Amino acid sequence: MIQKYTQTTYETCLAVCLLQAVNRIKGIKLTQRLELNCLIHSLKFSKDDFVIGHLDFISKKFNVNIERIFDNQYFFSYLKKLKSVPNTKMCVNKIGLNLINKILDRQPILLVDSFYFNKVYHYPHWITLLDKIGSKYRIFDTWEGKEKIINSRILAKAVSSLRNHLKMCPQLIIIGPN
Repeated sequence: MIQKYTQTTYETCLAVCLLQAVNRIKGIKLTQRLELNCLIHSLKFSKDDFVIGHLDFISKKFNVNIERIFDNQYFFSYLKKLKSVPNTKMCVNKIGLNLINKILDRQPILLVDSFYFNKVYHYPHWITLLDKIGSKYRIFDTWEGKEKIINSRILAKAVSSLRNHLKMCPQLIIIGPN
């Protein structure tokens, strides 16, 4: 179950998504203190990758399994050289609706271009995919702190724009029990 919680800074969407996943598995309560501790741990952990420190915090504090999927072999190879995170498996797979549909029951966390949600600016943003209803997806958007229903075309464009417009590697993260 998703706890109604809005990210409290412009950089904590990933922290909130990860904590929501831990909440689903372990029943923790999201707080601003946990959210900021996750972000600060990440900032101190590595300057080479924004995500890896978040995953280290979640893995060590909550003892969960993590799967991180990359859409780009080059980026994957680069990150394999960095510090490793306990209980984390990394792999490369084309990220699109086909893969999302296969793993949707695990409520993956997805990196997208936020423009397709807010129509204001292009910026990377993490969301949690909850389920599919017909051709639409139910997501949790940490920016507004609420669930939304989005069309599959919008989700596909948000992933494609991250890759092609922002020139960033689409990523999926799955948190599971250890």
